[in-house]
Amino acid sequence: MNRCSQRTILGAACAVLLFAFTRVSGEDIKVPPDILKGKNPVPTTPEVLAKGKVAFKDNCAQCHGDTGKGNGPMAGMLKEPPADLSDPAIVGPLTDGEMFWSITKGRPPVMPAFESKLTNQDRWSLVNFLRDLSKTKPNTRPRKGQ
Repeated sequence: MNRCSQRTILGAACAVLLFAFTRVSGEDIKVPPDILKGKNPVPTTPEVLAKGKVAFKDNCAQCHGDTGKGNGPMAGMLKEPPADLSDPAIVGPLTDGEMFWSITKGRPPVMPAFESKLTNQDRWSLVNFLRDLSKTKPNTRPRKGQ
């Protein structure tokens, strides 16, 4: 598979973060309690944000766009529009653990797992980048039912 095809597939997969972040069919993500309430072990530094930005650009921007607004080149091909990941109303209510778990395990069949594609540190860096992009702070209170 060539690099362009890989990016396209990964971009489309990341685009469905929309589903993970907005609860497909109203279902909550079942995140293990230790992950849900755990703090991001990767500090937010300029280097970490740069690493998260690269992970976002390589895996998510095809659908979400370079600024996360949901306007990437593949966005129009999707059944549901990609989430605006720069919107604090979408990212703000989530704990870092919820975002990490969604990126790690995915939401089959709409979103693949990135567990074997990105390292733990890369996924936590992506969480930091999404916080920075949306200008939100980590939510430390899981929603009811979690």
